[in-house]
Amino acid sequence: MNNSNILLIIFSVALGTYLLRISGLLLSTKLKKFKYVDSLLESIPATLLIALIIPPIIKEGTVGIIASLFVIIVMIKTKNIFLSMSIGVFVIYLSRSNLLF
Repeated sequence: MNNSNILLIIFSVALGTYLLRISGLLLSTKLKKFKYVDSLLESIPATLLIALIIPPIIKEGTVGIIASLFVIIVMIKTKNIFLSMSIGVFVIYLSRSNLLF
């Protein structure tokens, strides 16, 4: 692949991402007219977060569970998202580098 194809792919993905996000904002104003949509829209972010986080944790196995526990504990103690996520990534890095177990 040459550089122009790579740039075209990057810009296409960026445009697609932008269109998906803006369409969600535009549709959300129209959906609020329907009954019970507010409670559905409020529960979607939590369910999406769980759907995106649980499969990689299960795929990593025991190390994924240990890293997740570290993330949760550090988040509760420090309330620092960046620090807690960095520690979780570091635990996975140590595992993949065969430095942990």
